[in-house]
Amino acid sequence: FNKMIKKHKLSHTLNRMFSLHPKLIDFDLSRLKLLMKKFNNPQNRLQNVIHIAGTNGKGSTASFLKEILEYHKLSVNLYTSPHLINFNERIRINNKLISDEKLIKILEEVETKNANNPITFFEITTAAAIIAFERQPSDVNIFETGLGGRLDATNIIENKKLTIITKIGFDHIEFLGEKIEEIAREKAGIFRKNTPVIIAKQKNIKARQTLLACAKNLKTEIIDIENISTNTILGLSGDHQYENASTAYTAAKKILPLISLSKTNLALKQANWPGRIHQIRQGKIINYRNNITILDGAHNNDSAYVLNQYLNKKSIGKWNLIIGMLKNRDVENFVKIFKNHINKVFAMAIPEVESSYSPDEIIVKLKKIGLEVLPAQNLENALQHAEKDIPLLITGSLYLAGNTLKFNETKID
Repeated sequence: FNKMIKKHKLSHTLNRMFSLHPKLIDFDLSRLKLLMKKFNNPQNRLQNVIHIAGTNGKGSTASFLKEILEYHKLSVNLYTSPHLINFNERIRINNKLISDEKLIKILEEVETKNANNPITFFEITTAAAIIAFERQPSDVNIFETGLGGRLDATNIIENKKLTIITKIGFDHIEFLGEKIEEIAREKAGIFRKNTPVIIAKQKNIKARQTLLACAKNLKTEIIDIENISTNTILGLSGDHQYENASTAYTAAKKILPLISLSKTNLALKQANWPGRIHQIRQGKIINYRNNITILDGAHNNDSAYVLNQYLNKKSIGKWNLIIGMLKNRDVENFVKIFKNHINKVFAMAIPEVESSYSPDEIIVKLKKIGLEVLPAQNLENALQHAEKDIPLLITGSLYLAGNTLKFNETKID
C-alpha cells in the first residue's frame, strides 16, 4: 500500500514538472546550466563519465558495458532513456533502479530550485540523474544521450573519461538535419578535447568520415574497435548485437587494461535490455499464444533492416504483425523492409500517446504495399485475433514495447 502511495506521488510530481515547458524538445543548454548552478554544478564532480550517442544501439551497448564493468567488481551508475514501464528505469544506481523515495525527494528539490522556470521534461530527468549520481558515487557513470549530442541535456557534462558513438542513421531529421553528415556532426558534439573516442562500425561511410574528422579536429585519440568472437553467447538476440558488444568490450578495456576475457564472456551472456528483439516466454501474453512472440522497439529504417535480418535467419515462415507507430515515422517504408515475412497486420493506436497513428491511418498506408491489415482496438484485441499458431512480431515504437511489457506484467529491475 505504501509503495502504491509513493508511485502515485511520483506520478503527480512528474506530471507537475511536465507542464513547465510546452514543448517536449527544445534544444538549449542554458536552462539546465542555470538550474545546475543552483545545485553547485554536481556534473563537474562526477568521476569516470562515459558518454554514449548514436541512432541505434546506445541502450544495448550501455547494457553490455555495465555488465562487463560490474563483473569486474566496479560499481556503475547508468542513465538511459526512454523508460518502458516505470520512470525509475532511466536512473540506475549501483545495479538497482533508483527508489521512488529518492526520486521524489530529488525531483521536489529540482522543482523548488527551478522555481517554475521553463524547462523540458528531459532536462529535469537529466538533472535528477546527475544529482543522484553525485550523491551516490560509483566507479563509473554511464550517460546515454536522449536525442542528438551537441545540444542534448547530457552534454552539460564537460569532464568525460570516454565518448562512444554507436551506429548512425536517419532519425529525428526535423531536429538533427536531413543529411547524414549533419546528423553525425550533431552526435559528435559530445566529443571533448583529449577525451578518447570509440566509433562503432558504421553502415554509412559519410557518417564515419564526418565523425573521424570531428575527432581529429579536437585532437582526440580514436580507439580502434576490438571485435569479440561471433561464437560468444550474448544475452541479447540478433547478429547486430555482436557489434554493440564489441563496442562495449573496447570501452571496458579502456577502463580496465587488465580485463578478463572469461568474466567478459559471462557478462555478455548475462546482459539484458528489454524490448529489443525480446522473446516473450512468460507473462499474460503466453495465454494467447502457441508459437513464438517477439517484441521489438524498432521505429526507424535501420532497425527495420535488423529485424529483417533476424526474420531471415529465423526462417520459420510468415509472421503476424501487431504495429503501433508515432506520426513522425514513415510506417510504409518501415514495414516494406521486412514485408516479405508478414502474413497479416493488426494496426493499433499506442495507448496514451497522442502523437500515435490511428489504426485507420496505418491501414491506408500498409494496404498500399499490398498487405492485409485489420484494425485492433488495443493489444488484447489484437492478440485475440492473431492466430495462436502463427509466429507473432510486435513492433513500431518503444512506447508500444513499454505498453506491451506493462500488459504482460513483465517486471523490469
